[in-house]
Amino acid sequence: MALIMFMFLVGIEVNYSRLKGRAKAIGSVTVAVVALPIALGFLIGPVLYNAKFVGFFGTDTQPSRVAFALMVGAMLSVTAFPVMAHILQEKALSTSRMGSVGIASAATVSVLMFLAITLAASVASHDSGGDIATRFIAAAAYVAVMALVVRPLLRPLGRAAEEKATVTPPMFGVIFVLVFASAFVADRIGINVIPGAFLAGAVLPARELINREMRLKLRDITLVVLLPIFLAYSGLNTDFSKLGISFAAGIALFLAAGIAGKWVGGLVGGRVGGLTWQESNVVGVLMNCRGLLVLVAALIALQSGVISPQMQAGAVLMALITTMMTGPLFDRAVSKLPADDHAAAEGAVPAPAPPSGAPTPAR
Repeated sequence: MALIMFMFLVGIEVNYSRLKGRAKAIGSVTVAVVALPIALGFLIGPVLYNAKFVGFFGTDTQPSRVAFALMVGAMLSVTAFPVMAHILQEKALSTSRMGSVGIASAATVSVLMFLAITLAASVASHDSGGDIATRFIAAAAYVAVMALVVRPLLRPLGRAAEEKATVTPPMFGVIFVLVFASAFVADRIGINVIPGAFLAGAVLPARELINREMRLKLRDITLVVLLPIFLAYSGLNTDFSKLGISFAAGIALFLAAGIAGKWVGGLVGGRVGGLTWQESNVVGVLMNCRGLLVLVAALIALQSGVISPQMQAGAVLMALITTMMTGPLFDRAVSKLPADDHAAAEGAVPAPAPPSGAPTPAR
């Protein structure tokens, strides 16, 4: 339930108005920050494919090399979309070209990551090609129904919320049912409840109002009660004492591939999409932040039997290291932006000019 509520709150933060006219940049960044990490997953997969990092290694349920490499690539491709959005909002850069491209790309990456995890889990469970194809066709149909059918049906709810300037209890009930129904359908299809909750948030109308109201109603219970329970559960499934010196090289390789894949992917993808090198560097730095989502991906991978507990512990280290390094690197990258680009970010509040004739403040 914690992850369902959390991903729903992530979904309602998607701002479609920021996507207009930026499809090329969003597409190039999304492709780069997903394709490069997955490619690196297949590159380092054979090196890590041993009893230290593979779940159920040496047994009848041992995952294939392809499933393991794909799961590693999926974990490498994770981006902490909520963290990125909040950092850009705090710095008044969320509506800038760089910020909107980064946020939209990260939202898309979140969906693609779970599709990659679903594919890896399907391959690991030795599903037939027909079963996998059926699952992805069903997933595509589900996304289409949510976007083309459910979203228009919710417009009256959005208009009613705007008229009342709030989300009333009956409206809250409808949204709550929608979230869990979407999560249930996604789980039955086989793509996990998390993308279902995310899409439920992404299709809601009156986004600014409902975003504000639902966050007021759900944020505290989600962040103060539910997420700590999930983090405690994840912590109980993580045993750093099993990470001896023999695991150091493999974990270091995993971390290096994760950092390089996301940072370089964001840098190159942003530049190809028309951003400046400085803007692309900021996008790359933010894309490298993993946050909570890599813990989710690693827990799914562990429960699917694709990775070992030691590999999951490595993912926890990745979450800690990449999240801690994001703040300082982001500040440094932003400081290198041209002054005009930084000041032009929509939402930034310029310092008031001194009154005419007033003395210039001493420097």
